Amino acid sequence: MHLMNRSIRLLILLVVTALAACASAPPSTVIRTVYSPDPDMTGFSNILVVSVTGTYQSRGQFERELVMAMSSSEITATAYYTVIGRNPQLTRSNLHNAIRNRDFDAVIFTRLKGQEQQDLAPLRPIGSSLDLFGYDYDELNRDVSIEQSQAITFITEVYSTATQRKIWAIESLSFDKATAAELISEQAAMISAQIKKDKLLAR
Repeated sequence: MHLMNRSIRLLILLVVTALAACASAPPSTVIRTVYSPDPDMTGFSNILVVSVTGTYQSRGQFERELVMAMSSSEITATAYYTVIGRNPQLTRSNLHNAIRNRDFDAVIFTRLKGQEQQDLAPLRPIGSSLDLFGYDYDELNRDVSIEQSQAITFITEVYSTATQRKIWAIESLSFDKATAAELISEQAAMISAQIKKDKLLAR
C-alpha cells in the first residue's frame, strides 16, 4: 500500500510539472504594425504569395500553406514559386513580370525579422520601411535557418499592386517549435487568420 501511494504521488507530481511547463510557455502572438488600406479598397481576390523564410523547401511550404488557408470560391491565391519556377529568385523584375502575367491585385510577402541587411546598401530602406517594389534585396534569396531559436519573429506585409504601396503588416512570434514544418504551419494559420480578421480579402 505504501509503495502504491508513493507511485500515485510521483505520478501526480509529474502531471503537475508537465502542466506547469505548458502554462509557462509563452503564447504565440501577432502584432499589427501597419494598417493603411486604400479608401476605395473592396478587398483583394487575386493574390501572389511570396515567402523568403528558410530554405527553398520551407519557403515553398510556407507559400503553399498560406495559399490553402486563403483560397476560396471568391479568392485565388498563388504561390510565387509556381509562377517563377523552382528555387525562384526574388527580384523586382521577376515580381513585376509575375504581376503583369497573372494580373495579381495584391502581394503577401513574408520574411524573418532582420533578414535584410543595411550594410549591403546603406541608402536602402529596411525593417518596417522595407520597400518590396522600390529596391532589390538580394540577401533575401539566401537560405536561412528558421528552427534554431526558442523565439522567432516573422514579418508579413500586404502590398497593393495597383499602387505598389504597403497597406498592412504584422509581426508574428512563435516559441519553441520542434521542427520547421510545425513552425510554418502555425505561422501560416496565424497570418491568414489575421488577414481575414482585418478584412483585406474580397467577400
